[in-house]
Amino acid sequence: MKLIRARSLRVRLVIAINLAVLGFSLTWFGCQAMLMSNQHTGRWDASMQAVGQQVLLSMPEVLPAGSSEPAYSLPTQTNVQPVLMSYQVWLRNGRSVLRSTGSPLTPWVPLSFDKPEAFHMVTIDGVDWRIYTLSDASGQIQVQIGKSQPQLLSLLHLWLGTSVGTVLLLMALLGVVTWFIICWSIAPVQAAQTALRDRSPLDMSPLPADDLPTEVKPLVEAFNALLLRLESALQGERRFLADAAHELRTPLAVLMAQAQLVRSATTLEESHHSLAPLICGIERSARLTEQLLDLARLDAVASPHTQPTVALHEIVSLVVRDYDNSAQTAGQRVQLRAEPCNARVDVDAVGMLLRNLLDNALRYAGAGARIEVVCREQTGSAVVLSVRDDGPGVPVAEHERIFDRFYRVPGTPGRGSGIGLSLVARIAKLHAATLEVSEGLDGRGFGITLRFSSVIPAQAGIQPADRRADVRMTATRPQRAP
Repeated sequence: MKLIRARSLRVRLVIAINLAVLGFSLTWFGCQAMLMSNQHTGRWDASMQAVGQQVLLSMPEVLPAGSSEPAYSLPTQTNVQPVLMSYQVWLRNGRSVLRSTGSPLTPWVPLSFDKPEAFHMVTIDGVDWRIYTLSDASGQIQVQIGKSQPQLLSLLHLWLGTSVGTVLLLMALLGVVTWFIICWSIAPVQAAQTALRDRSPLDMSPLPADDLPTEVKPLVEAFNALLLRLESALQGERRFLADAAHELRTPLAVLMAQAQLVRSATTLEESHHSLAPLICGIERSARLTEQLLDLARLDAVASPHTQPTVALHEIVSLVVRDYDNSAQTAGQRVQLRAEPCNARVDVDAVGMLLRNLLDNALRYAGAGARIEVVCREQTGSAVVLSVRDDGPGVPVAEHERIFDRFYRVPGTPGRGSGIGLSLVARIAKLHAATLEVSEGLDGRGFGITLRFSSVIPAQAGIQPADRRADVRMTATRPQRAP
């Protein structure tokens, strides 16, 4: 069994085929041995009858008298010896007139001239004999023909030995032929393996699949499709790295220039005046770096189906509280409408998603704007999470492009990085959530709604009440978030 578990497909096929042939051959040999035994018994009986009749016909009509030894022997053309049979010829008076060499001096079976012919099984000196007796029409002469059982077994052993040797030779030839046929059949697979082993690490070109066997071709085609997806992902990552390098280069250059202005200031007032844009640039760079790190962290997010069930409304409430100070500074108002609902989501990823949505709303809705965050369970096994505002909104023509990396709507006030909404789209895709863009509050503004599937019903004891945290904040000095 260990040989059958070999890793090599060629070795498995050769061993399995030869074992199957061997099993069928042994079964066939067993059946043939039983059949041959029965057939040989019938053939021997027929041969013994023929020899007995030939011996009887060869006897003279007048037999000499007065001698206790056989007086005659059969002519050479009777061919008794080649058939490996022994014979005796007896007269009615109990006298032996003819016997073969090695035959006993006494009859194999008691003389009986009543039956013209008969078959008998006797044991002489521990050896089984098959005896055939034949009497002439006058009842004066009886011929006894005998053949021992070991002779039958020796013939069967000879036949079996010859047959087994022939089959083993044929199996060896079959194994060699099968090996070459299998090697020829999987040669295209080995060629694909060689091509894959010798290619460069970043070579994502498809493997040749034209000459592959039908059983292997779908696997290679699926692998080629995976290579195409990997190539697309690599191209996207390369573009992202190039764009990120470009986006970081500009604020770093601005920070350097502003730092030099601060260093070159001659008075305290000039120094304070130069520090304000420097701090704003540092905050923007820190935010950009944080978003880039968030993008990198998304690669480690596991499938939502393997995540534990969490109370999504509690995560939303915690994240909204973190933006109280930012909303108060901008003179904005945030409303939270959260109903108890559970879902299988990654806590960090959902927190990242909501932070980017709130940051986007606070940044572009404008001073005094109203922002509404809704988290509720919807009929149809889904959880709805939406963030809407009553700000200036986004033109409909730009709805599809706002989720591209580093894309900013032309003419938008404020200085953003263009990564926040791309992060939202990436997280929604990881959770197989539906992402919709719509109008905001009161028929104006901008809104984003996500629907998470595979919802787990709220635990017993949590009543689906409407939890509202209407945070109204005013500021004497409105200031947009960076």
